[in-house]
Parts: sequence; structure tokens; C-alpha cells
Amino acid sequence: MPDAVSDNDVYDLQKKWKTVLGLVEVQIGNPADFNAYLKDTAATSLQDGVLSVTVKNGFIAAWIRQRVMRSLRRFADQVFESEIKIQLETMAFMSSDVLAREGLAGDYSQWADVHISRQRAALARENARFFPAITDRTFDTFERSDCNAKAIDAALSVANHPCAEFNPLTITAETGQGKTHLLNAIANQMRQNEMNVICLTGEEFVDSFVKSSRSGNVVSVRDRYRGVDALLVDGIERLIGKTVTQTFFLSIVEHLISNQKQLVFTFNTAYPMQELGEEITSRLSGGLEIQIAPPDLALKRSILSNYLIQHNLELPTETFDAWASRFARSVREIIGGVARVNANRNLKPNRQFAQSASSPTITIASIDEALRDRLAAPAPLLPSPDKIFEAVAEVFDINPHALRQTGRGNRSVSAARDLAIYMLREKCGLTSTETGNLMGGRPHSTILASLNRYSERRQTDQQLAEAERRVERLLS
Repeated sequence: MPDAVSDNDVYDLQKKWKTVLGLVEVQIGNPADFNAYLKDTAATSLQDGVLSVTVKNGFIAAWIRQRVMRSLRRFADQVFESEIKIQLETMAFMSSDVLAREGLAGDYSQWADVHISRQRAALARENARFFPAITDRTFDTFERSDCNAKAIDAALSVANHPCAEFNPLTITAETGQGKTHLLNAIANQMRQNEMNVICLTGEEFVDSFVKSSRSGNVVSVRDRYRGVDALLVDGIERLIGKTVTQTFFLSIVEHLISNQKQLVFTFNTAYPMQELGEEITSRLSGGLEIQIAPPDLALKRSILSNYLIQHNLELPTETFDAWASRFARSVREIIGGVARVNANRNLKPNRQFAQSASSPTITIASIDEALRDRLAAPAPLLPSPDKIFEAVAEVFDINPHALRQTGRGNRSVSAARDLAIYMLREKCGLTSTETGNLMGGRPHSTILASLNRYSERRQTDQQLAEAERRVERLLS
């Protein structure tokens, strides 16, 4: 074959190229794609085994390189009876900014990277829409003090440098200390850094698995979780007692860790973490567990100060210090208490409030009046397990000993046992193992099954709900 094609041979060259295109058209089986990307291409020269083919623009060239270049080369070898390399040349010039915007700047490998980035960006936007973080929960709006400084620093490190140091990061605290705020701050920061993030509650995670199991869509849900840059779950204590969900959760955790993706969880310390199971707690221990301590006086003062500024209130130093010292252990209770004092002041003005039009103030007496029922009451004493057994037995009219016996028993005894187990957990704060020992040596799994069963029944069974109220009255 000659190294160059003269003008007289252009017709023959085009004829052979059309033959190549016909073979490719049959292979791809999509007339719309063929007409849009291949129909108007033209072979212009063949020199040194390189076939030059003109296309309209860089976008079409990129499509051909990605989708059909291998087939074009194979069929060209057959038609031209020689090994052929194909070189695409664009007919129209496209400015660099247009190419960059379309993701076509540079060679094909660059375009492929941009194409993948586009897909990742689309997934990130979709997850931000379906799993939104609370937008006003940011690091700037999180009050810093000694009680939470380490947790904030760890969260900032993860948000700005994922997988660099702490993975997974588990933030633990009692209710109302700011776990949710900090988790959402991480999600918001990561999304500003253009990361693909899923942020959801433990309850939402459990629900998504249950619904996908029922619909036969587990693989799709699993792949969505596995495809993120970071998975943030608020309240993984919701997985306690849900063995199948824990297995699903563990498979996702292992996949993300092995692929250098960030995990952030929060856990309510009112629950024993070991009840998540040995495998999950082992994965958590491989990262960093950081605790948010109850609010110290400095944090209380800071929250109060910000509230007073926002609401144009003034307090004498003595009153301010007294107010700060009166609040309980939860940040949520502090904020609620501040709002309650101010509401009481606005809705029930009296002589205790020294008010003026320009600078309203609040007195110590007004604080005590507004918060008397919350702050003055002593901490309640926990009932003993024996008292719970006696109260449940009285309400169900059975022998307390029957609650601890092994065996299934009748429907009434079974309901009474479930209620007793629930009360031992909620009122005495016992672990599942401790509860099982009191309930005749029942295993950990049996106690968890009972708790799950009772939690569902009490929502719809009015008789059981009334029995619970009667037990609570006997315990009070």
C-alpha cells in the first residue's frame, strides 16, 4: 500500500472509511449515536499507516475515543488490510474556556478524568439533596470551651483532612451536649470542600436497610453508601439489638475503611457501646473515640452572653453569674432555660423584673421563678430492680417469681416480662447482660429481642401502654 494518498485516490479512501463506519454502526446498534457522532466524519489522508479523520469538534472526538475507537481500529485493519492508526482532527476551533467547561481540554485521559469528576459531582449533589445536613450547624456556631475543645479539634481535622489521622471518628456524649451539631458541622465543611457526603441519623440508616430488604433493593442501597467520600451517622446506638442491620453496617464500614473513605459516628453514652457487638466496636476502636463532656461554667457563660446580645438584654454581673451557675448538665437544657426565662419575663411582667424601654434587665428572683420546677428539684432516686418486679407483678396480677422463670409462659406473663425488661433498662439503667442475669439468666440476645418487641408493641397496644403507666405510678 502506498504511504500517501493522492487526490485521485480520495474517493477510494472515503469509500473504505464508509465501509468501516458501516461495520461500526452495526456493532453499536444505536442509529441516534451513529448519526450524531460518526455519520459526518471523513477520512482525509493515509500516511505512514496513520489514517487522518476529521470530526466537527472536540466533544465528538472525545466521544469517539471513549466509545468506539477500539472498534474503528479493528475494522480499519480489516478493510485496509493493514495495521491502521486513526488520528482525529477537529474541523472547528473551540476556545480553551469552552473546552474546559465541557470537560474536553487536553488529551482523552484528561477528559476521562473530568468525566468521572462530573459523575462524582452529580452523586455528591444528589446525596446532599437526599441526605441534607442542618445548614446552620457549623463550626462557627459551635460554642468552644475546655469541655468540648478536643472534640472540636478532632472534627475540624477530619473535615479538612479526611482519612489523614482519625478514621473512624466516634463522638460520644450524653444527650444534648452537641454531638449532632458537630456532626452536621463536619458534613457542611466537607461539602464546601466538594466531597460526596451522606449524613443521616442511625434511625434513618436502619429504616433504609429495612425498606430495601423488603423491596429487594439492598444492593443498590449498599452501593450508594459505599460510593461516598464520607459517611456520617448520628446516633449509631440505634443499631443495638438489630443483628442483621449491624452486619449490613459492618460490611459498609469495612469497605469504606479499606478504600480510604472517612467515617464519622456519634454515640449516646446512655447506652453501653459494647452492645453494638464485638466486630463493630473493634472497628471503632481502630480510629478515635472522643467525648464531649458536660458544659463547664465557661461554656454556660458564653451561651448566656451570646443570647443576651442577640435579644438586647442586660444583666448585672451578680445576676449573670447566678444565672450561669443555675443551669444543668445539658447544653440543650441551657438554651431552653434561657428561652424560658426570657419568655416568662415577656409574658408575665411583674415587680421582679426591673424593666426599662432602652435596656431591659432580669433579676435573680425572676430566674428562680422561671426555672423553679427544673433547677430546684433534687435528682430522682433510681428504683431498685425488686421494686420494678413487684410493681409489674401487681399490675399484671401474677407472682413476681414468674417474671424470672425460664420458659415462654402465657401471653400475659410474656407481656409482663417484656415490660419488666424495658423498665429495668429505662428506670434502672441496667445493661442487657445485667438485665438478663436478673431475668433468670437469659442471654444477651434474648433481652435485646424483648426490648425490640416491646418498643414496637407499646406504640399500638393501648392495654400495654396503660399497664406501663400504672407501673410508673407505683414506682413514683
